[in-house]
Amino acid sequence: MSFAPVPGHDDIDDVPTPAERMKLLGRQSEWKELEAALASGRMHHAWLFQGPEGVGKATTALAFARRLLGGPEVLSGRFEGEPEFLPNHPIVRQIGQGSHPNFLHIRRPSNDKGDGFRTQITVDEIRRLNHFFRSTAADSWRIALVDPADDMNRNAANALLKILEEPPERSIFLIVNHVPGRLLPTIRSRARTLRFSPLAEDAVLQGLSETLTGEDASSLATAARLSGGSLRTAFHQVLSGGLEIAGEIDRLYGAARPDWRHVQSLAEALTQKGREEAWALVRNGLFDRVAAEARQAQESGDSGRATALAAFWQSESARWLEAAAFNLDRKQILITFASKLAEVRVPNR
Repeated sequence: MSFAPVPGHDDIDDVPTPAERMKLLGRQSEWKELEAALASGRMHHAWLFQGPEGVGKATTALAFARRLLGGPEVLSGRFEGEPEFLPNHPIVRQIGQGSHPNFLHIRRPSNDKGDGFRTQITVDEIRRLNHFFRSTAADSWRIALVDPADDMNRNAANALLKILEEPPERSIFLIVNHVPGRLLPTIRSRARTLRFSPLAEDAVLQGLSETLTGEDASSLATAARLSGGSLRTAFHQVLSGGLEIAGEIDRLYGAARPDWRHVQSLAEALTQKGREEAWALVRNGLFDRVAAEARQAQESGDSGRATALAAFWQSESARWLEAAAFNLDRKQILITFASKLAEVRVPNR
């Protein structure tokens, strides 16, 4: 790679960031829709890239920013409708380095003191947009990428909404959103939604194989199968002990009644320093299973159970998000999850 990208809070060691990815995987239909909007001359000022985490939303947003600012000259070729970009092109490098004057990438800021990043996108980050639009000429696209909008606190969300209500001339907002419920409905209503479904298993396997060239092929295939269509999850499955964690999740979630000794043991292991990625895998795995069980209940005609599970997913999602924001005790979070899940499954016992 010819440039060093700006570090982000969710970077994975030894794995290319979205800014470093020069190809899109499995996103032919989404790219076609973006190209059609550009060709029509009626580009909406705000796009909401909505879908599960790790399926290529930020990668697509960065790719489209290159396309808007660099035109077809930044492309090196096409593969079944998906673009490939020239890593040495000046605009590609500038966007990746965060130095292009007409592109601003809003993410969680780094901590003022010490290592790491803040837990939220604050209103001060959104206010940077005011300076950005004042200091850039409107004779070219001016692109703001909010990545992800889920990380905005309430004040930041309200500040973004105010700008979207009266967007500056020649502005494009690319808003990445993992969970629709974490975004203000008024923001959603002012953006054109582009939905991203989970990646096909073969696309995930391709992404793993092209990056982790020294890993065992069978492990990569297993990670792709367990990924739920998320390339990010698949990388963590391979690099963060996720294949073993998947078994722990199955044991916890599959039990008819909580095995409290196992829950306690798993919770204590996940509270240890350096287990942040393992914790994220457990979180995502548990919520994926709740969502899958709710869908299965709905499809089988058990609307009551489906509704209860959906409400549980929503309330627990909010609780875990709050816990992350305030750095609350992970052990208690997991124990409470297991207890409430048991109540939802057997409400009157």
